[in-house]
Amino acid sequence: MTNGFPGEQHNPWSHVLASGRNRFGFALRNFLRWTLPGAYRETACDQTGLPELGPDAARLVDTLHGRYDLPDLTQAASRERYLETLAYLEWLEYFRQKRPAAFSAIMDDALSLRWLDAGAKNWAYVEALYAFIQANHGPNFQLDGVELDPHRRYVNLQTRQQAALSYIQDLPNTRYHSGNLLDWRQPAHIISHFLPFVFKEPHLAWGLPLNYFNPQLLLNHLLSRLEPGGLMLIVNQGEAEAQAQQVLLEEAARRFPLQFESLGQLPASFIEYRYPRYGWLCIKDGI
Repeated sequence: MTNGFPGEQHNPWSHVLASGRNRFGFALRNFLRWTLPGAYRETACDQTGLPELGPDAARLVDTLHGRYDLPDLTQAASRERYLETLAYLEWLEYFRQKRPAAFSAIMDDALSLRWLDAGAKNWAYVEALYAFIQANHGPNFQLDGVELDPHRRYVNLQTRQQAALSYIQDLPNTRYHSGNLLDWRQPAHIISHFLPFVFKEPHLAWGLPLNYFNPQLLLNHLLSRLEPGGLMLIVNQGEAEAQAQQVLLEEAARRFPLQFESLGQLPASFIEYRYPRYGWLCIKDGI
C-alpha cells in the first residue's frame, strides 16, 4: 500500500542508493524468517469508540452488515481493520453496481470460482473479499492472496504473514502465499489489485528493491492468468497514479483482448484518504 508520492519524482541516483539499501533489507527479512510464539493479536474494536458517521455512512454500515456476514469481524477486529473492511466492501459494491452483468456472468457461471488478490500485504481486508464472494457466488470458491514481502515486521516484531494467517484462520478456501506474483501460474476468474506500485518512489519507500519494479510486466502476467471473460479490479492512489495506470492498460490492450473502463474517483464513506482512490474495471474478452 502506498501512503504518498502522488506522482513520479525523477532522481536516478537516489533511486540507486535506495534500491541498494532495500536489496539488503529485503534479503535480510527473507533470511530471518523467525516468528514470535503465539498467534498474532489485535485489540478488538469498541463499536462505541468509532468516529461519528454521517447519516448516509451510518445507513451504509447497516446495509453492508445486512448484506454480508461479518460477525467475527465486528467481535475481533481492530478499529482500523473494521473500517478498512467496510471501505473495501464499499469499493467492491461500487464495482459490481457499475457492471452487474459482467459480475453475474462470471460469478454465476463459474462452478468453482477462483479469485486472486495480487499484492495482499497483511491482508487486513480479506474478510471483505471473502464476504463479497460468499454473498455473490456461494461457498464453492478458492481465494488466494500473494505477497512479495510477507516477512516485513511491525514494531511488536510480528510479521505481515503472521497477521494475515490470523485473519484467515477461520476462513475456509482461503490461502495466503509468500512469493513473486510473476511466478504465479494458476488461472483466475477474478483478480483484484489494490494500490499497485506504478511509480518507483512508493515502491522504494516500502522497502522493495528496483529489480522487482516492472509494473507493465506484472500487469501483463496477471492478465495472462485471467480466464477469458474474467474480471480485473484495480484501485489506484491519486489521480497521477490513475493516469499512469491508464498508460499501462493501453499497452496491455495491445497484447490481450481487453476492455477497460475508468470508474473515476471511488467513494470513501469510512476512511478519509490523503489521496483519493480511483478505480479501473477490466474485462478479458472470451477467445
